[in-house]
Amino acid sequence: MSSKALLIGIVLSFALLFGAAFWFSQPQPTAPVVASASTGQLTTTQTFYDFGTISMKKGPVSYKFTVTNSDSIPATVTKLYSSCMCTKGALITPAKTWGPFGMPGHVAIPKIAAEIAPGQTAQIEVIFDPAAHGPAGVGRIERTVTAELNGQAPLLFSFRANVTP
Repeated sequence: MSSKALLIGIVLSFALLFGAAFWFSQPQPTAPVVASASTGQLTTTQTFYDFGTISMKKGPVSYKFTVTNSDSIPATVTKLYSSCMCTKGALITPAKTWGPFGMPGHVAIPKIAAEIAPGQTAQIEVIFDPAAHGPAGVGRIERTVTAELNGQAPLLFSFRANVTP
């Protein structure tokens, strides 16, 4: 076998291996959550925040969204994750903080069973690291942190920023 054919074989093998690793690292679809009569309802008045212009040099920024259990029974957050590896999300209750959790496929996202009592408020903190994408990560960005809930549609918390060097 010639050295050129061997080199082509090695390159193709690595490309196939990298493609397979990428394919299997993608998040798998989840089964729909069945609504339960025994689950509280989380509500929020704000699901979007604009950080404005931020500098990579100044490091990570964060913002806390407030959620309230507006029902008479406990509400349960079952999972929290972000849309990009530069973003993390945390759930903060009076009893405990869960997270921060990152992006599925890049880190393991555990199931949680964070109960929020009737009438209680909690916070979803979004944490954005503007330097995570390196020097090429300048310009306008939009990211999301998703809170999956037992028995209701997920809550999405989005933000925008204009990243400068």
